[in-house]
Amino acid sequence: MDIRVWCVRWKAAAALLLCLSLAWVGAAAQVSAPAAPSSAPPQAIAVDAATLKRYVGYYQIGDIQGVMTVAVSGTQLSTQVTGRSPVDLFAQTPTHFFQKGVDATIDFATDGTARATALILHQGGRDITMPRMDAALATRFNAAFAARIKANTPRPGSEAAARDFFARIAKGQPPDYSQMSPELAASSRQVQSDLVEGVQSLGALQSITFQEVDPSGDDVYVCKFLGGSVLLNINMDSKGVITGLVLERTP
Repeated sequence: MDIRVWCVRWKAAAALLLCLSLAWVGAAAQVSAPAAPSSAPPQAIAVDAATLKRYVGYYQIGDIQGVMTVAVSGTQLSTQVTGRSPVDLFAQTPTHFFQKGVDATIDFATDGTARATALILHQGGRDITMPRMDAALATRFNAAFAARIKANTPRPGSEAAARDFFARIAKGQPPDYSQMSPELAASSRQVQSDLVEGVQSLGALQSITFQEVDPSGDDVYVCKFLGGSVLLNINMDSKGVITGLVLERTP
């Protein structure tokens, strides 16, 4: 699946890291999570190619923040998120799949005879529904994504959002949660005091310089403070809502 799950942590000493990154969360519909897995690793079963072909296609991540492409080769199902490498899926049931070595599963919504209408990713205690999307729209999105990385041009508003983020913290205020996705806001609230204290310890902000659009689509900025530098990754959706933030102290 190669989905970055929501997490919040501060690395000790040299690496100051708020890991709140996920471009892929945002779908509204949810279903109940599957039963808690046992301690034993899941056992894969064989599923016929005709069934697997009903799952092949494109699925929309959030507000078209990404595309989950599902493909099949023989009887091997795989998924690929925009900007990432494909990974293999293995069946526990004809509709429930897992990735080896990762605590995440996928269910396909289907009546058993027609194409799947959605897939539901279960990961990190969340159930994220991704509806099937039109192939032409998925192709256009992936092409635009690749073009943006090649052009190495930041999203409009990402630098302003970064400056506002640091300006609020410099005043001892929390980030503007209204400008974040609900998932990012909830995660950042959990570390608000550490976040404010950590960034304030660097002193006054001196400059913010765009570095690159990384392969996952994040805009990367070098943020220089009086007492050090921070590498900031920021991801925003098409409406300008911040969906991912990663801050890492650099030498």
